[in-house]
Amino acid sequence: MAYQFARIHAYSQSGSTKNPNPKTTAGTLGEAFRDEGMASHVKNPKEPEILLGSSEDINNAIKKYREFFKDSRDHKLRKDGKELLAGVVSWPPGTSKEIFNDGLSVVIFFLMKKYGSSLKCVVSHVDEPFLDENGKHHGETHFHIHFFVVPEPNENFRDYHEGIYAKWQARKEGLNHWEQDERYKWRMGDWQDEFYREVGIHLGCEKERPKELKEKRLSNKEYKIIKTAKEKSVQLQNDAKMKAEKEIAKILNNVNEKANKQAEIIIKKAKNDAKIEAEKIITNTKEKLNEAKQIRDNAKNEADLQKNIAKNKADEIIKNANDEAIKIYNRIREIIQNIINKFVPKEKINEALKFTKIEVKKATSKEITIKTGNEDLKKSKKEKSIE
Repeated sequence: MAYQFARIHAYSQSGSTKNPNPKTTAGTLGEAFRDEGMASHVKNPKEPEILLGSSEDINNAIKKYREFFKDSRDHKLRKDGKELLAGVVSWPPGTSKEIFNDGLSVVIFFLMKKYGSSLKCVVSHVDEPFLDENGKHHGETHFHIHFFVVPEPNENFRDYHEGIYAKWQARKEGLNHWEQDERYKWRMGDWQDEFYREVGIHLGCEKERPKELKEKRLSNKEYKIIKTAKEKSVQLQNDAKMKAEKEIAKILNNVNEKANKQAEIIIKKAKNDAKIEAEKIITNTKEKLNEAKQIRDNAKNEADLQKNIAKNKADEIIKNANDEAIKIYNRIREIIQNIINKFVPKEKINEALKFTKIEVKKATSKEITIKTGNEDLKKSKKEKSIE
């Protein structure tokens, strides 16, 4: 039977002053990233596989936290102040590489959901074997991961560690050291419960080994009974999960159908609105064209009017000129007649009249030109023959 194994620890720059061999931030990171001389417990150390973030992300976050963190009394972070939350999640003996890889996404999803952007790095180790009953390596790979969390400078470390927060709260309430430790254990148990709900149950693990199982070894029959019950429980959970997923898919499908219908209504309305607006634009354009046509017709009528006025004026000028010419002719005739009657013989008079008629005819046939706008209006009129 497989049981979940997950834990978290808090580390500082100098480690605890009460511990003669304190574990520090640098030591923990050195072991995780297999720095030289920092993994003596591993026979053949290998480079860890980086699953999320990087060592540079961790170091930059720690540097920022040390530089800018201030507590409630505006004090900077002490060297023994907690700055790094490091955790380990292990897979049980007998785990294959495929099962380990399948479970990674579940674990990392939980860590990202719980710690958010403060989760700086996740690495996996595949270079450590399990120990046998004598404490010696027996060759079976111990698949596990390490994860690292660093708070933002404006956040307190205790808000990321349930046990430390519970102990701090108990101290504020005036509880003694024993009661504070009990609060710490209780809250860390809550952390294990949360991990089991979010991760362990999906990996087919038991949350913890019951006391009665710790005290005696299970027989094969007992082990099979418990294993069968566990498999049945997992099957029921999977069935429930599949049913829930189907219901969710059905609900989403209904939502999509409603959304599509609503979208069709909106699109149809938009098309109708666009059609109405287009018709308004066309009507307005036609009105503008009619106005332009009316202006053009008015201009043409005005031009024709001015043309007629100019023509009438020209006719009047020609008529006046003709009348004036006739008057002049008659006057000349009268003068000539008087002179002739007085001094010239009759045969000479007839000759003179003939000459005068010819000249008057030339004078009254002269072309009169009147310029109106851009058009020359020409009008010629001959005087009626003078008898």
